[in-house]
Amino acid sequence: MKLGHPTLWRLKVLKNLSLTHLQSNKNTQMKKLSAGTLSVALSVLLMGCALRGTSANSTYDPATDARIRVYFGVSTHFYFNTECEPKHGSIGHGGGSTEVAKPRVLHLANTTIGMPLPQDAYKYYDEYVIKANQPLTITLDSGGWSQNNGFVVTETRRHAAGTFAPQAGVDYEAFAQDEHGYLRLAVRRLRVEDQSVQVEMLNIKGAPQCQ
Repeated sequence: MKLGHPTLWRLKVLKNLSLTHLQSNKNTQMKKLSAGTLSVALSVLLMGCALRGTSANSTYDPATDARIRVYFGVSTHFYFNTECEPKHGSIGHGGGSTEVAKPRVLHLANTTIGMPLPQDAYKYYDEYVIKANQPLTITLDSGGWSQNNGFVVTETRRHAAGTFAPQAGVDYEAFAQDEHGYLRLAVRRLRVEDQSVQVEMLNIKGAPQCQ
């Protein structure tokens, strides 16, 4: 199954995956753009040119860690060492949440940690080192309202949540898919065979709300 063309995503870099031990590696900050520079920047984006990526200085131990690539697109959160989704409060997501992506059109530089890249990979993504052999719950959210050139755009809110336990030494990708109008979390496993990156879609289970 091909990845397709997800919406642009934004990510922060994780160094380690646990409730109490997370470090982030910030993407390269863009300078403030003047009106003329902004016009040029948007033209580059419309041509589909990605900014140069950065390399995360993340420690990866294949005996205890896994790696995951998250593509830019919808608002995406990780919940560590849980098979359920913490309830959202009035100010947003529940405890233990780490935002790893949100919709964006600027600051598109990828952050990489050396994961193999399949042929159908979308150009905008970030990569993370995560703890293996413990559950990881991922949530996706899209829609709501946004403002563009003075106009308020409202879209139907959509939500998806899934959970799986990454295996040590294995590389994964997570991204959003549209399935008959519903938002769906897709996770696939990567493996290198004869210098070619193969992909395998995983049948992950839905993550219920934590009680």
